[in-house]
Amino acid sequence: MVAKTFGSAVHGVDAKTIAVEVDVSQGQKFFLTGLPDNAIKESQHRVESAMKSLHYVFPRNKVVVNLAPADIRKEGSAYDLPIAL
Repeated sequence: MVAKTFGSAVHGVDAKTIAVEVDVSQGQKFFLTGLPDNAIKESQHRVESAMKSLHYVFPRNKVVVNLAPADIRKEGSAYDLPIAL
């Protein structure tokens, strides 16, 4: 993986640490793995829009984002910043 950062998920009354791993390689698609819900699947558009407004270039290569551990359901837009980083 090219980059790894951490976020957290609320699971009941506990906070669980989520590792966000991003790999950019040859190809042309955006893949999101690790049991994301629909709001997280839409993060590609939010992250791309935010990066463009800050004059950064969103890679047009294959981007694979892994949210680990895969057995915890991830919800909401709290993972946008770790994905962008």
